[in-house]
Amino acid sequence: MRDYKKQLSWLLVAVIVMTAMVPAAPAYAFSLQDLMGQTSGSGGQSFVGLIGVLMDNLFGKLANMIPGVPNNNGGEVVTPKQGKEIVGFYAEWWGKDTSSFNSLKANADAIGTIAPFWATLQSDGALTNRGGDDHASVVDFAKKNNVSALLLVNNAKEANGQVPIHMLLSNPDVRTKAIVNLEEYIKQYKLDGVNIDFEMVPAEDRDNLTAFMKELSNRLKPQGYLVTIDVFPKQDESNDVALAYDYAQLSQFADKIMIMTYDNHGMWSKAGPIAGIEWVEKNLAYALKSIPKNKLYLGIAAYGYDWSTKGINSLEYGTLMDLAKQYNAEIKWDEQSKSPHFAYRDADGVEHQVWFENQESLKYKLDLVNRYDIAGVAIWKLGEEDPGYWQVFKDKLHIKK
Repeated sequence: MRDYKKQLSWLLVAVIVMTAMVPAAPAYAFSLQDLMGQTSGSGGQSFVGLIGVLMDNLFGKLANMIPGVPNNNGGEVVTPKQGKEIVGFYAEWWGKDTSSFNSLKANADAIGTIAPFWATLQSDGALTNRGGDDHASVVDFAKKNNVSALLLVNNAKEANGQVPIHMLLSNPDVRTKAIVNLEEYIKQYKLDGVNIDFEMVPAEDRDNLTAFMKELSNRLKPQGYLVTIDVFPKQDESNDVALAYDYAQLSQFADKIMIMTYDNHGMWSKAGPIAGIEWVEKNLAYALKSIPKNKLYLGIAAYGYDWSTKGINSLEYGTLMDLAKQYNAEIKWDEQSKSPHFAYRDADGVEHQVWFENQESLKYKLDLVNRYDIAGVAIWKLGEEDPGYWQVFKDKLHIKK
């Protein structure tokens, strides 16, 4: 580094000397080449102009050698190489739940796609509705605001020793029935495609899941529909709960792959970061070994967890801030995970630990999106987020609509 600085110093001296040899340049000269390419009437490129080109090229190479300038968060300043898309997962937990719609309405200028959680696939391929009173009006609003709408469909959960997703995926006839039902549903509500959110898929169904996505793609893509999937994060192929997602194979059939980089700590664990930055980056880097970056979306949590002996609750940002205010809790920052957290004792004397995501922790996730130049982000879920998220998105990303 010391040798580099010495060379840069001599180079700057040379630039000053050469600049003194040429006529004064306008203040709006855009580059060193513009400045040193000024001539005194010569119709061709001057000797000084050639020097300018060489110096400009050299400065460009040196600029690439200089480490990234730290931003106010201590991270690296990374400029997006292309427009990034924001996908908003959309859920209505009861008929009149409008939190996701309110967020969509307020931020439609930034959101590229929504994935409403409106259906569940059963073990026999039947599709059941869940949540939401008025699908048509949501889709209509989205289309009027240039927002794509994908049906988010999940799988029925294990019960009484039965694993519905295994029964569905392992039977070709049932897979076909499920795909036909999905096609009918997205046509009924004039949706733009489907978002498959199959979770806790047995490892033995790895090839079956790939076969389902291939068959779904073959059915829907020729008609112009998008086929997308959400996948569990992983850092190797030994993680049983994520083994069913064959990243390389799924990327052949999915237009978009949302990696669910949240719940590093959750309902099943002790208190800790929802999405520690090191954990997120390792999962992202592993996914990029198999998934093209232009198809990959980083999952962004908009919520937090409250751990106590009373249980573990998932709470939206606004509720968490109300808790902190109610109990006069100090919000602290964990530097290693780049995550906010706080603790409080409730009215019953029970101690609580709370970890969550906010606009500050978001900045580090978006730096990863830009550094690895992936397609964008996918937020779980619209309406739960820190309102400050949206300005951070606009500051950090060249948003693609």
